[in-house]
Amino acid sequence: MFKHKILFLTLSFFILIFSACSKSKNQNQAQDLLNLKDRLYWAECDRNSTIEDVESRRFHKFRTEGIGNIKKVIKPGQEYIWLMMVFPVPENLRHKSLALLITYLHFADKVWVNGTYVGGYGQFPPNERSVLWGSHFYSIPDSILNSVGRNVIFIKVYCKGVSGISDTILLGEHDHIATINTLISFFQSTVYLFAEGGMLFTTILFLLIYLWRKKERAYLSFSALCIASMIFTLPFCSPNLPLIFPSKISFLLFIKSTICEGLYLIVFLLATLTIHFIKGSETKIFRIIRLSILGFCTLITFCAPDYNFLELVCPLMLILSGVQLVLGFGFVLHVKQSKSERKNFSILVAVLVPLSISIVIDLIIKLFFQKIDIPYITLFGWQLSILCFLILLSTRYNRAVSQNEYLNINLRKEIDRQTIELSKKNTELEQQIFRSQTDLEMASLVQKKFFPYPPKKLRGWDIAVSYSPLDKVSGDMYDFYVKDDTLNGFSLFDVSGHGIAASLVTMLAKNIIFQSFMRNMQKNETVSRTLYEINDEIIEAKGGIENYLTGLMFRFKPFNEKDVCKVEMANAGHPNPIFYSSEDGICDEIKSGSNVDHHGAIGLDFITVSFPQISFKMAENDILLFYTDGLTESRNTENEMFGKERVKKIIRSSYAKDSQSIMKDIIDEFNEFTKGVKRDDDITIVVLKRENSYNFVEELTEI
Repeated sequence: MFKHKILFLTLSFFILIFSACSKSKNQNQAQDLLNLKDRLYWAECDRNSTIEDVESRRFHKFRTEGIGNIKKVIKPGQEYIWLMMVFPVPENLRHKSLALLITYLHFADKVWVNGTYVGGYGQFPPNERSVLWGSHFYSIPDSILNSVGRNVIFIKVYCKGVSGISDTILLGEHDHIATINTLISFFQSTVYLFAEGGMLFTTILFLLIYLWRKKERAYLSFSALCIASMIFTLPFCSPNLPLIFPSKISFLLFIKSTICEGLYLIVFLLATLTIHFIKGSETKIFRIIRLSILGFCTLITFCAPDYNFLELVCPLMLILSGVQLVLGFGFVLHVKQSKSERKNFSILVAVLVPLSISIVIDLIIKLFFQKIDIPYITLFGWQLSILCFLILLSTRYNRAVSQNEYLNINLRKEIDRQTIELSKKNTELEQQIFRSQTDLEMASLVQKKFFPYPPKKLRGWDIAVSYSPLDKVSGDMYDFYVKDDTLNGFSLFDVSGHGIAASLVTMLAKNIIFQSFMRNMQKNETVSRTLYEINDEIIEAKGGIENYLTGLMFRFKPFNEKDVCKVEMANAGHPNPIFYSSEDGICDEIKSGSNVDHHGAIGLDFITVSFPQISFKMAENDILLFYTDGLTESRNTENEMFGKERVKKIIRSSYAKDSQSIMKDIIDEFNEFTKGVKRDDDITIVVLKRENSYNFVEELTEI
């Protein structure tokens, strides 16, 4: 029991790391996961066995755990096995697309769900391949699942080497499992790409340093050590770099050339680096012995006829590699050392402490706990030791450079004096920029406070808002006029221009518009009259400021007995809103008739304006969309505008969704359309969708 608790805590640690890199998830998602490890059964089979005959086979409970657990249940010489898992779909996962995640399964596999093939990893003979330590993710569409009753997963496994399956066999909602798989893959594979890149950079850097200072042989041996480490790490990141695993190269040759030969070279070059680091001189006999061990291991490895033989000689190769390392350190300890050489050797031993600790941890995890799906800690420990080597050699190089600089002390002083002077000027400039940025951030925060998101629950309405300024501050502004749970009105305005000037006008206009709307609503004045009043007040308030506003104002009347809402609207030079009628499926703009005089914007003195009122009704499932011209006038790489017709098309195809989903469809389509083109205007989008007001449930307030 204690052993399983430790395993659970270890796995929880990695899951917490994965969770920190992902988006926030609902706390109930843990209940949406099934671990099928206790539902696992196995049956013997041969290479000719198919899904059609699997039902006739006798299955046994799979009770074996740890490394090579599949190998432990099959007979000697047997290469194939069927695995079976039977499960009902939980009520909370019914009618959803699911996914299966197996964090480790070796060597290759094919998977069927209810008789339908859903995928596989690796390849069966004759061109066998494995994804090694990569996780196995399978999408399971809802169409092949039995919502009620049993579902059966069959996995045909090609067994080779230390074949095994992990204890983590997760079934859940597709997107949730996909997120977990991405995070697990990051630590099992993707993270090594960063290590490869870092080691490549380090190799190039220290090769260049060695070419400049050839007497420092440690730089050359360290560069070679990094190359060997890159070779050894290749299989761990191969799922993310298919090009490094060409189809013409056999899997056996790939393993021999990377993991095996990479390890031999790492050990050989680590011993060489130890000797070069203390600036020692290796005797011929020591060099011959070490080269002989390296050559013998290489010869045996590349002459191995198959994977099983390679696995058989693996312990011998590890022992010889250990001897190789002992010889290197033994030589250093054997020769008479000066005080500085002993210090260098002590530092070198300290650098290898992370590697030593990680090896011990891996031995505990793999041998004691028999945990096969946790990443190899030794790889991270080795990368940390490589980093320490990098720091050590960089420090040594820096010390040599400092001695050269001392010879040019007078020139350095002059450079330092000018550098200090330049630094002072630069600091002053940075402070000015920082103050400006701080002021701009504060202005942005204040402005956003003026445009709050609507309450989550309003009677009869489903609302979504997207507010996307071009800069820190915006010339777009909107407001919801709400009392208790009732939406009385809405306004959307767009100030000409961008940046700070436009944002200041929004701050000026916000209170004027709000007060005018509330005052005229109490008087039962029309929204048209309200816009005229707003125009007069803004002209007077802004004085000589040249910016003007376009905008929309709406007033929503109470719902009648048929749950229909009368809407009154006035438009001040703004893009027409788009209305979708659920009754007849028509989606079009709301605008004045051709015989109605309609012109002008707000805030332009000495210009006559006309803001006629328009009235219409909204029933359940009707949709009203408002936007600023930054949406429809944005262009793609072909200089085509996004346009209103695309917006209408999206609404027609997404009308059955809620407002948030409609908003997401619009934004996704917009981002795809404008990909590669820099945006040049603020964009605000608001979606109002009618809901049944009788079904409204007031949201509880937290105390």
